Amino acid sequence: MAASPDNRALDVALIDPSGYSRPYDHELARGLAVRGHRVSLWTARFVHGDAPRPVGYAVEEVFYARSNRLSAPAAARRPAKAAEHLAGLATLRRRLLARRPDVVHVQWSVLRPVERRFYRSLAAAGLPLVHTAHDPLPNVGGESRRRSVAATARVFDRVIVHSEWGRRALVERCGVEPGRVRVVPHGVLGYLNEAPSVPPPVDVVGPLVVLPGLIRSYKGVDVLLRAWPAVCARVPSAQLVIAGRPMMDIGSLQIGQPGVTLLPRFLSDAELAALIRAADLVALPYRTIDNSGVVFAALALGAPLVLSDVGGFRELHDLWGIGVLVPVGDHHALADAIAELLEHPDRREALGRTGAAAASGAFSWTAIAAATEAVYRELVQ
Repeated sequence: MAASPDNRALDVALIDPSGYSRPYDHELARGLAVRGHRVSLWTARFVHGDAPRPVGYAVEEVFYARSNRLSAPAAARRPAKAAEHLAGLATLRRRLLARRPDVVHVQWSVLRPVERRFYRSLAAAGLPLVHTAHDPLPNVGGESRRRSVAATARVFDRVIVHSEWGRRALVERCGVEPGRVRVVPHGVLGYLNEAPSVPPPVDVVGPLVVLPGLIRSYKGVDVLLRAWPAVCARVPSAQLVIAGRPMMDIGSLQIGQPGVTLLPRFLSDAELAALIRAADLVALPYRTIDNSGVVFAALALGAPLVLSDVGGFRELHDLWGIGVLVPVGDHHALADAIAELLEHPDRREALGRTGAAAASGAFSWTAIAAATEAVYRELVQ
């Protein structure tokens, strides 16, 4: 479809039923609103404290009104959430068809087989569909999940990924037509700089390394813990903080080491910002990933990074000089990289300056919103 020649303001509906990427949703919605577009985010009530305050856009909480208020464990709430998800889709369809936005932009799909039919019905009704594949190859689950994610991506008129690695994954492994895929980088999570000032959630008594975010097996927490004794041998006063809600069995992790603190809970935006600001570096020894929101939180807050050489991380390093790369799963190389940076403040400062330049340039929401709008205009007649 040819690009639209006009530059009129667009009506954009962002869809994130469970609020999986609420910080990203917020930044994208705000960035599009700054460009003059009418933006609404269709999601659920945020259950982990306060969500980012909407700026220039509307939030429509049409999913999980009851089940998100239940005090039962997540597993016990799943049947109720599934039923409410169907009801939320019905409400969403009715309201979108009444409103007829210029673009429906889906961030995450939850019940993929159901939602494939749902989004096909919206396409049949003439609504242009865009999907951001935040995880073009799922970081959790097996082959059946990968096939389901691939089938879902193929439903959409355009699919946005955050790296050339992600583009290749969609085209070569998921069967998405190359002409439908667009690369738009992840933007910095600069809203964290607007969070209230609070003390870090731990006492900082030495050089601080942090690994924040949901604790999952693919994030290489075990690799970092295996590396830690060698770090402490070179920097005895070093601290390591692993902070985030566990989504895996953490009983076998080597937490009881000198200098290691585990905060097994969700951190508020203010706590996360305070922890990253206090950090001498952020270590992300992921086994698999395209891109991580933690990277773009660290860039927003000026923290240098140590990253696995995996997925889109290689492009961040090669194209914009972000972070130090180490081989996936190599705890010796990880320990060396961390210790080297802790021992050399000038190297950390240089990484911080490079990251800040990228944050204000390629990864600014001025750039990201403009690139996203360009994708929309390919579909708007």
